[in-house]
Amino acid sequence: MILNSGAHRVVILLCTGLSLYGGMATAEINDSRKPATCEQSLSLEGFRASALSQSPLVAEIDRDYAQELASAFDTEVLVNPELQAEQTFTRMNMGGDNDPQAQVSIGQTIRLSNFGSRARVAALIRRSGDRQKRAQILELTQKLLVQFRTLYVLQETEKILANAEQRAAKKVLLISAGVKKGLLSQGDEKLFDGERYRLQAQRKGVAATIATLQSELARSTGSPCSILTTGQELLIELPSEELLLQKARSSDLSESTRVDLLVNLAREEMRLSELDAYPQITPRLVYQHTNDGGDFFGAGLSMPLPFWNRNQGQQIRSRAEQRFVEAKSTFLSNGGLEMQIKNLRRAAEISKEQSEIFSLKVIPSFDAALRSQEKLYAEGKGNVMQVWQTLRTFNEVQTQGLQLWLEAVSVRVQLSLLVGEEV
Repeated sequence: MILNSGAHRVVILLCTGLSLYGGMATAEINDSRKPATCEQSLSLEGFRASALSQSPLVAEIDRDYAQELASAFDTEVLVNPELQAEQTFTRMNMGGDNDPQAQVSIGQTIRLSNFGSRARVAALIRRSGDRQKRAQILELTQKLLVQFRTLYVLQETEKILANAEQRAAKKVLLISAGVKKGLLSQGDEKLFDGERYRLQAQRKGVAATIATLQSELARSTGSPCSILTTGQELLIELPSEELLLQKARSSDLSESTRVDLLVNLAREEMRLSELDAYPQITPRLVYQHTNDGGDFFGAGLSMPLPFWNRNQGQQIRSRAEQRFVEAKSTFLSNGGLEMQIKNLRRAAEISKEQSEIFSLKVIPSFDAALRSQEKLYAEGKGNVMQVWQTLRTFNEVQTQGLQLWLEAVSVRVQLSLLVGEEV
């Protein structure tokens, strides 16, 4: 970590006087008030390890998982038993029968669904919640990967634009000398002058985007420090389509496996809502003490009359959820999973090839072309327009190559989430 509290410069002049000393002290105080900033130079693995250890998003995933566990507990546990007690008094003269009377009863509310259905639903909720948590962790790591790679592309783009701006500025100085000698026109000078300021404006736009992304990364990682990315990693070869399909079918985090579990959960919840349409019953044990000294024991029950509400609302919600997850499951089981993996793998492979063409063929070719045009111009054989066009194209293909590499990374992320592990 590098701490930079501002540039502390003390200019010592060989002269005397209290006013000069006071001015120097004031300058030091003002400089010390500059906010301290910190920067971290991280690799992808270091970045993800740091994020997973202190990110608020991990705590959010834990919160969602705890809510799933709480939902499973609420579904499975019995309603608390109900205790009722009352004692009555009278001021009437009832011939000795005016003692207080007491009645106590205890009841336990039960439903038909308490006999097995709720336990099955609770178990499925726990399994679904556990897989959902691990799937969310996988999604978070892939999101962090894309954000880290995006930051790398932006920082590299800023460097490319800065170098191009310096290059254009040097051309302006050379052309200005040629204008003074009458060898070049003022239009040639303004051409490169405008290009320099255009690059400067683009660089400021990229810097603003980097600042916005750094703010998002601070929320994702829980760290207040700015991040400096290190290195552009090569895209490794993708596994075969057959191996990806095998991974997707065997992984409990793949989309198809999670959807199958959600189908089972939705069906059990539908059965549960149908059972809960029957009214709940509350058996009671009753004890009564009468004013003539008698003690009575008995049993009873109470139940609501299902005239208006027969759990139709929950049945509607459960039926809609069941149709939704069954439609997803039908799509995946009828070749949808194979089709998605095949197409995403093909897209990832083509994006990788496109990125490699740019990095190995296009960018070196335009770099050589620019050097050749600059050499011809220095020898008096070229013209300003050719140099300017080649310079501009070279800058564009450099940034375009970075964007294509980022697109290839993004497609791989989609494939990883579909398969259930990073590829």
